Amino acid sequence: MSDGLFLPGSPDGMAAFPGNGKEVILVRNHEMNPGAPSSSGPFGKGNRKMSMIAQDRFYDPGKVTFRTSGSGTPCLGETTTLVYDMQKKSVIRQFLSLTGTLRNCAGGPTPWNSWITCEETVAKTGGSLARDHGWCFDVPVTDQPALADPVPLKAMGRFNHEAVAVDPETGDVFETEDRHEGLIYKFVPKEKGKLAEGGKLFALKVKGKPSLDTRNWSKITFSIGDSSEIEWIEMSDVESPIDDLRIRGYKDGAACFARGEGIW
Repeated sequence: MSDGLFLPGSPDGMAAFPGNGKEVILVRNHEMNPGAPSSSGPFGKGNRKMSMIAQDRFYDPGKVTFRTSGSGTPCLGETTTLVYDMQKKSVIRQFLSLTGTLRNCAGGPTPWNSWITCEETVAKTGGSLARDHGWCFDVPVTDQPALADPVPLKAMGRFNHEAVAVDPETGDVFETEDRHEGLIYKFVPKEKGKLAEGGKLFALKVKGKPSLDTRNWSKITFSIGDSSEIEWIEMSDVESPIDDLRIRGYKDGAACFARGEGIW
């Protein structure tokens, strides 16, 4: 790539943004699992190019001593940014834009010109992992090589994330969970467009039908074309160290969904 690193494998969710003139900027996830071979990541075989990136630019650089060795076993999930010339039909540049995350599956664009990338995992510290995972990260859109601050948006909840959609008027963020017994969430930030400042997390409840199981696995509880009023219940302990956020939400009355995927 333009920054001297290798283009990672396993591309997944992405979004396109207008650039200068005829340019389009694409921010792209790479859904790399724990233990992914280094040869499929941005630092090459043996992560030999890891020392090109300052340690504080990784969310999780791994547990190998970075300062003394200049290498390690970093988490290889990330985002890359590609700048494309629509007129010439050619790539102008592409570069790493977030690093040190895991299983960056989906996400969503924001009205403040960024891409929210989501970790589809709840892997915990241990083994080669130096930090807990299961977060969202805000990646600014830029046409010049730059790494986003690897700040986990913990108030948005720790769970098996899939996608997000942002209400452009309120700045509220709706989130899906890729689990067989997942919930649909709404994050209300303290300040619109500044998710890292925190906020409150809610789960969707069908009004008058607490703990509705919409999956229709044992009986039909929700048919195609049905319409219901909803309300939102506030969640607590959203950093969920034991990965029970969806279980607690359902017990408190939230509706259960199977494998929440895209949202718009």
